[in-house]
Amino acid sequence: MYPTHHSRHSLLALLCWLLCSSVVALAQSKIVSGKLAVNDTRLYYEAAGKGETVVLIHGFALDNRQWDSQWSKLNKRYRVIRYDVRGFGQSARARDPHDPTDDLKALLDSLGITQTHLVGAGMGANIALHFAARYPQRVLKIVAANTELDGFEEYTPELSASLHKAVGIISQQGWHDEQQEFWLRSPFTRLYAAEDRAVIRLSEMTADYHGDHLINPRINPYFGPPHTLELLPLIQAQTLILTGSKEEETFHRMAKVMAERIPNSSTFVVKNSGHLSNLEKSTIFTSTLLHFLKNGIRQTP
Repeated sequence: MYPTHHSRHSLLALLCWLLCSSVVALAQSKIVSGKLAVNDTRLYYEAAGKGETVVLIHGFALDNRQWDSQWSKLNKRYRVIRYDVRGFGQSARARDPHDPTDDLKALLDSLGITQTHLVGAGMGANIALHFAARYPQRVLKIVAANTELDGFEEYTPELSASLHKAVGIISQQGWHDEQQEFWLRSPFTRLYAAEDRAVIRLSEMTADYHGDHLINPRINPYFGPPHTLELLPLIQAQTLILTGSKEEETFHRMAKVMAERIPNSSTFVVKNSGHLSNLEKSTIFTSTLLHFLKNGIRQTP
C-alpha cells in the first residue's frame, strides 16, 4: 500500500515538527564556556539554556562537575551557569585571602545577570547565603544543600577532631594519593549510597584538586566579619535548606540554626545521604530542586 496524498502531508508535517524540536533542543543545550577576568583573578564558567538564571556553586575541594547530574535537566528549563570558585577547578589558583561573594558578584556583572536563583552545596551554599544577605535584590530563590555555615562554632568533638587531623596531615605531607584517600573517608566527602558514576566523579574531582587550601589555610575563602551566621536574618529570598540524613550531627545543627534565622525558609532531608546529597541521591535531589525553583515554598493560610 502506498501513502495517500493526505498521509504524505501528515508525514511531512511530523518530520518538520521533529526537526524543529531537535533544533530547539540543540539550541537550548548549547554550552558556552570561558574564563572571565574579575577581581585580579580568572574564573572558569559554563552556561547553557534559556529562561530565568540559575547559578550553581560547588563545594570545597570540588569543582563545577559536582553538578553534572543536575546540569542537563536544569538547562532544559533555565539559563544555567556553573563556575569554579577561585582556587578550584579550572579557575585561577588562590594566592591571597579573598571573599568569594565579591567574585560571584563580579561574575554576574560580567555576564549581565541582574537577578538569579542560587544553588550551592557545602562551601557553595555558604557563598550563596552570604551573597543573598549582602545583595538581596539580586537573588530570586536559594537552595542551600549540606551547608558549611561560616561563623558557626558548635562543632561536635568528632568533626573537630576529624577536620584538625586532616588539615594536620595534609599540611605536613602534601596532597598525594594517600592523603586524598584519607580526605575521601572524612565526614565531608564520605559517600553512603552513591552510584558508581558518582564515586568516579568524586574521585576525579579530588584527584584534580591541588590541596592548596588544606596545605595553606591562609588562602581559604573568608566571609567576614560579619560572618554568614550573623547575616542570615537579612536574607529575603525563599530558601530551601537541604541536609542528608546520614550527615555528621554538626551539619544538622547548622541547618536548624539556618531554619530558625532565615525568615522565609523550609527544610528537606535527603534520606540515606551524607554530605554530598546531590551526588549520592541525584534523582531525588534534582526533582526536589526543580519543584522548589518552580513552586517555591507553599504558604500556609
